[in-house]
Amino acid sequence: MKKVEKFDDVRVSKFTDGYDLNQVEGTIETPSLEILKTLSFNENTIFSNPEPATKILQEAKTPPLGIKEIHKMGITGNGVNVAIIDQPLALDHPEYKGKIASYTNLVKNSNISSMHGPAVVSLLVGENLGTAPDAKVYYWATPTWEKDARYEVKALEQILEVNKTLPENKKIKFVSVSAAPGRAEMRNYNNLWNEAVKKAQASGLCVVECTEGNRFVSAGWIDNNKFYYGFPHLPMKRMQQGQVHVPNSHRTIAESYDNKHFSYIYSGVGGLSWGIPYAVGILCLGQQLNPSLSANELKQILIDTAQENNCIVNPQKFLEQVKLKNKEL
Repeated sequence: MKKVEKFDDVRVSKFTDGYDLNQVEGTIETPSLEILKTLSFNENTIFSNPEPATKILQEAKTPPLGIKEIHKMGITGNGVNVAIIDQPLALDHPEYKGKIASYTNLVKNSNISSMHGPAVVSLLVGENLGTAPDAKVYYWATPTWEKDARYEVKALEQILEVNKTLPENKKIKFVSVSAAPGRAEMRNYNNLWNEAVKKAQASGLCVVECTEGNRFVSAGWIDNNKFYYGFPHLPMKRMQQGQVHVPNSHRTIAESYDNKHFSYIYSGVGGLSWGIPYAVGILCLGQQLNPSLSANELKQILIDTAQENNCIVNPQKFLEQVKLKNKEL
């Protein structure tokens, strides 16, 4: 029986970097809770005692920091359109089926889904996982593995064109990009992306992404009701001033590589990729509550209320301040 160590990837699939479904024999020894919380595993992973893993996966479906209580008040992103630029997506996962308003595939000769696409969509608009479950997504699939920022630039330009066709109260204000197209060592033509972001901002869009210098979202995670900065395998000693730290680890995400097989992954260590759609979802909640505010105004309120909370995102305080803006009008 195979033992696992902290931060191991034990997802079972013919598509993943963990365990090949065709090669795994027997079961994996269930580790201590301390180790189990740091692993990446999916519903195909077989532990000797499945109950602790099942419980962790189910509990991590709930968006942290009181998001479900906000949803109970009717603040769910209803009526809000949002854009995502990410890797290819299987459209029929029950977690988000019917929530994709438009799907544009810029990947040549490929209809195969990625791991990344279902994850980010589920964290933004997922029925159980998402911070804004009633928002609608305009989605652009790009081949990030080609390290060519021109694909993301094209997607952003097309978003601007789509916005011209939408009514004023339905325009896209936020674009979720769980990548760093403007980072020189990660993308060719990164300068084109940074220029495109400036153009988008001038049009009223807010692009929420991972590129240093452009981003305002930083990593964090919650364990035993305590918020930590950074990543479980790479913690930060202190907060990053001017940033909004959001929970991106110890989360469950949707998994689908085609439109026939649907599952969930527990992500003990999530990259900033998982934090971006969480933050964008909160911004969508603010947009629903006060659609008269610009994207930049909503972004600034999110940053300001986090600063008052040790740079940790504060969804409740954010929405309180957004609501107060209504009274000032």
